[in-house]
Amino acid sequence: DLLQKFDKSFGASKNADKKYGSVTGERTLEDIEKRRKDRWNFLFVAGMWFQDLFNYDFRRTEQCIIPYATQEGEISFCAYNTGVGWRNIIEKMHMTATLTKWYDEHGRHEIFAGGKNVSLEDTSHKLKLVQEHVNAAANTTLDDLGIAKNSREEKIRARDAKLKQDAENARMMALYRKEILKEQAPESGFIPVSNLIAPAPKKAVQEVAETEEPVLGD
Repeated sequence: DLLQKFDKSFGASKNADKKYGSVTGERTLEDIEKRRKDRWNFLFVAGMWFQDLFNYDFRRTEQCIIPYATQEGEISFCAYNTGVGWRNIIEKMHMTATLTKWYDEHGRHEIFAGGKNVSLEDTSHKLKLVQEHVNAAANTTLDDLGIAKNSREEKIRARDAKLKQDAENARMMALYRKEILKEQAPESGFIPVSNLIAPAPKKAVQEVAETEEPVLGD
């Protein structure tokens, strides 16, 4: 199966286009359907060992075949995105304004979110609506599967799960103290500090026998 994936991605065999569908400009609908039957392909992630500052190699950087067009001229992809940071240098050189400066001069743009209506001069349109789709019920597939639809729902679910787990941990701790440590919970719900601190051991008092002090006479 692994060899088939490799053959599909890179066309290693002679009849790869016929078996998995062609990807050229002359492909047909049949080729597309063949490719869609199996959506798995290879993805390679390559790291260049010569692009860190401590081992930067200009000779290897010059061999990069991906050109970037900038205001200062053409530069290779490797040199633009690594090393001393030519991207940051060129962007700083030709930066028109910072975001803070733009807001000071032009103000912040209006944000339309949270169901806010957009003021339009004309609301007429030529969009053709399919009545069957308009009357269709809302898609609840994600809700039925318990999958969050956006980041806000993910945060709420994570918070609720943490609160539930904390409550369960507190219940198990109380059960452990009661059944294992045999600690009795106070009726009033208040635990005196003296019960939490072990009493200091009493020091043994040594009795010293009283002896009469000799008195010297005249």
